[in-house]
Amino acid sequence: MTQRHSSKNNVVAGKARQRGFTLFELAVVVSLIAVLAGVLLSRLTVLQQEAERVAVQQTLLALRAGLRMEVLELYASDRQNQLPTLAGQNPIDWLAEKPANYLGVYAAPEIAKLPQSHWFFDRNNAELIYILNRSNTFGASRSEWLQFKVSLRQASATPARPSTPADAPEVALIQMGEAGGLK
Repeated sequence: MTQRHSSKNNVVAGKARQRGFTLFELAVVVSLIAVLAGVLLSRLTVLQQEAERVAVQQTLLALRAGLRMEVLELYASDRQNQLPTLAGQNPIDWLAEKPANYLGVYAAPEIAKLPQSHWFFDRNNAELIYILNRSNTFGASRSEWLQFKVSLRQASATPARPSTPADAPEVALIQMGEAGGLK
């Protein structure tokens, strides 16, 4: 009777072993999950960088449109002589709604202490600055921020556009330096 009972235990023990994972199977599953997680994280980083680039470009488009509106408003009210005052202004003020990542106006900012992926206006240099995400989104090798300035240039001798007089100054929001090649 004892033999019968022990063979019954062996059958039960064999079935229990068949239900679990072996150490090798567990290692394979864990390695597959790790590889998939690595691929997912690298792809998310690329998508995050692209999203930051697009957000900066969208903000720049809105700022340039706001600048055009300011210039046209000065022309419409026959105040072209006030065009030079645009060069020192904060371009964010021309937007109907400030970007959510706009920090405000600073006189002497310590850029290293400000959060990444944010805009601010440097009053001392009359520059709008975007602090890059430190992952080098724009391929900048030395600079960690993008600088933009409202520039006023005297029009060249080339034929003027139909909407502006030949001697009217050109006002534009330009990028300072070569950080990332955004234009």
